[in-house]
Amino acid sequence: MLHEKELPVAFVTFKSRLGAALVVHSQQHSNPLLWITDDAPEPRDVSWRNLAIPVRVLPLCNFGVIVAASLLTIFFAIPVTAVQGIAKFEKLKKWFPPAMALQLIPGLSSVITGYLPSAVLNLFIYIVPFAMLGMAKLSGCISKSREEIKACNMVFYFLVGNVFFWSLLSGSLIDEIGESFTHPKDIPSHLARAVSAQADFFVTYILTDGLSGFSLEILQPGLLCWDAIRSCTYGRGKEKTPYLYSLPYFRIIPVVSLSVLIGTVYAVVAPLMLPFLIGYFLLGYAVYINQIEDVYETFYDTCGQYWPYINHYILVAIILMQITMIGLFGLKSKPAASFSTIPLLVLTLMFNEYCKMRFLPAFHLLSIQVYC
Repeated sequence: MLHEKELPVAFVTFKSRLGAALVVHSQQHSNPLLWITDDAPEPRDVSWRNLAIPVRVLPLCNFGVIVAASLLTIFFAIPVTAVQGIAKFEKLKKWFPPAMALQLIPGLSSVITGYLPSAVLNLFIYIVPFAMLGMAKLSGCISKSREEIKACNMVFYFLVGNVFFWSLLSGSLIDEIGESFTHPKDIPSHLARAVSAQADFFVTYILTDGLSGFSLEILQPGLLCWDAIRSCTYGRGKEKTPYLYSLPYFRIIPVVSLSVLIGTVYAVVAPLMLPFLIGYFLLGYAVYINQIEDVYETFYDTCGQYWPYINHYILVAIILMQITMIGLFGLKSKPAASFSTIPLLVLTLMFNEYCKMRFLPAFHLLSIQVYC
């Protein structure tokens, strides 16, 4: 019975931190498939259930998670399209004729088309990070921090694909998709035109996300409901555990990064959005300082492992902003300014490659000087 419970996994300890550093920085065997090693996480960060997964099954698990996340991103386009239909009252009347009754009440149509789409979209988005985290737990990561990092990446690209790009497509470019594919050189101008047309929607989205999102973060209704359900179902009769959870990096970082992306892109197209974003970040700073100090429990140390991904998210925002600038200057009939932005885009990509070459290794392997 004990032999059946054994796992082909071992944790190796060393008498000195220098010895551990030297082993981490070297390959243990000439055959890389014989001993597959990795820097061990701290004990409270280990995902013990994933240690039993064979190494040969891990690629299948990762592929399955990628497929599931892609399908979720694709199917989520349906509610996003419906939300954009609410945002455009003319389309709403065409698709749903009874909506014409909203015109009988003064001001109601403005409230419906202004606030309701962002509120509905935020309601759908609130569930997505937890679904992505559940998928990330099936990918076979050896630590909880890696599971959250994987979920963080999936949620960010989900938000960029659905909330940003698909909102633009369903709101402004739905009639120009075929033309964009047949004339790729016109994509920047189409993107600039779509971004300009959706400025009001994203201003409302920032306000809704700031007011409702931070309010829900303080009140914690989701975790309260989950704790009540757990107490009444499988947690009944067990010892009551403290109501403490770790900081949900997988939910906070992608949402804030999306706001950074929206603000970076609209800094050129609609500068009046910037005061709303400043208020959004100040309010978020006050809320999360309180949550980190008084609400959440630190289950593991991140050791700065999220920063390379945040840097990548910022790079994506800057590249989208520069592509939008190229198209915007083209729409304004300023070809000189449009062509002058292309070297800026190239320099941004070159600087990113330089940073990856010089600074990214420091986040994966600690220096021996630190270990000493």
